[in-house]
Order: sequence, then C-alpha cells, then structure tokens
Amino acid sequence: MIKKIFTFTFILILLSVLGCNSNMLKPDDYSKESIDKKYPYWQVGVANFQIANNLQTYATITVEEKRFILRCMALIRTALNSDEFLIEVRAKGSLTAAADYSYGSFSIKAGAAYDSDILAEVVRTVKHNFTYEKLSTGGAGLGTVGVSRYARYCGGQPIDQIPTADWVGFENANWIQWSGNSPYGYASFSGLMFHEHMHNIGFSHTTINQNSNVPYGLQDVVQKLIERILYGNLKDKYAKQLDELTAYYYTEYKDLLLEDSVFNPNIK
Repeated sequence: MIKKIFTFTFILILLSVLGCNSNMLKPDDYSKESIDKKYPYWQVGVANFQIANNLQTYATITVEEKRFILRCMALIRTALNSDEFLIEVRAKGSLTAAADYSYGSFSIKAGAAYDSDILAEVVRTVKHNFTYEKLSTGGAGLGTVGVSRYARYCGGQPIDQIPTADWVGFENANWIQWSGNSPYGYASFSGLMFHEHMHNIGFSHTTINQNSNVPYGLQDVVQKLIERILYGNLKDKYAKQLDELTAYYYTEYKDLLLEDSVFNPNIK
C-alpha cells in the first residue's frame, strides 16, 4: 500500500512539475490520442513487464526500473519524431541487407543497399506494444527476429498489417544501475532497446560488411540523437517534446507502476 501511494504521489508531482515547465500542460496534452497526433512516429508501448520463470534466483523488476524503461521509450520517440532523424539516417550512408529478403514482387539481395528514405519510413511507422522481460542473457539484450518490414513495405503489404515480433529481453540485473544511471546511461540503454526492436522488425546481423548491420547502424543514429537531446545541441529544441512524451508514458502506463514485478524460484 505504501508503494502504491508513493507511486501515485510521484506521478502527481511529476505532472505538476511538467505543467509548470511546459506552459501548463493539461490532461488532454498527454492523452494517447493527442500524443499520437502530435508525435505520429514510433507509436510504441508496453504490453507487459515479465521475468523469466527459469531463473535460479529471486528477481524483481522494480517500479523504478519500469519508469526507467518508460523514460527510454520517451527518448526514442522524441528522437524518431525529430527533424534530424531522417537527416542522420541519410548521412549514415548505404546501410545494406544482411540476407536475401522478398515479398510479393519485391526482392533485395544480401549486401544490396537499402533506400535511406524508405528505411527511415519503415522504422518510424512502427505501431506496436512490446513485452520487456528480465532474464539471464550473459550481459546483453535480446530481441525476437521478425519478418522483414522493409520487404513487406516495398512489396505492397499494407503497413498496418505487417507482422511485428513483440518480445525484448534484458539482463537479470538492475537495469538502471546496469546502464550506468546517468544521462549517457539513459542514451546507451535507449540505443540498446532500439537495437532489439530493429530485430523485431526483421533486421539482423551479418559479417558481409560493416554496412550490412542495420541494428547497429540505426542504434548509433538514435543513441547519438538522444545524447544531443539530453545534454547536447538539441537539448533546448526538444525539451518540451521530451517532457510531454515522458508525461504521456508515465500516465498511460500508470497501472504498471503500482508495484514491483517479482519472481521467487522457491514458490511454485
């Protein structure tokens, strides 16, 4: 009960502060409808937080860790709705396919260059809720590899019908401490999250050449944009946008912030 009262109090204080700093935000300013209209790209949310049931030790995803994930989601969405995202994707140069992909009459061979504008559009238009799981990864992040969203998009499948894999996992550690609990930590963990979501929409790794690695290539773009938004030359430009998106994620998923998620292997 104390944790629940603390969580609601935190949210109320947060919204009050954001209101004072953002020209008095009103509840409608961070409703899903208003936010989706204002920030149409990367309409990504949380389906669930869960802990792997094959762990050998007690594990938790604390309320603070969940807020951390939600803050990272706000950072990613701010970056993908920024004016600079498409510019930086274009500046990255030719990112190439890791394998042969095809759908309908469209096909692309391994090593062939993606069109930067289409690549950016394919990524930015993702609308999906994901499950975030804590498990033993050996110190990494994991993401289920889905079908090639790029091939499906170019092959003419309606964009809202393209399947998306919906699972991402991170190491069984305190995610805030694991990231470094700093502005750079937020940026690097956000980049890792985004990397795993690139697997969810069908991009994978390869050793063909360094450009045939969209997950790392776009992770670099997004992480560097977030660094600029948090403490670089874009901090003032996107401060209000980040406040609004943070307020949205904290309120939209307030029911997930009521208590820690707990796994106790001794309780069957």
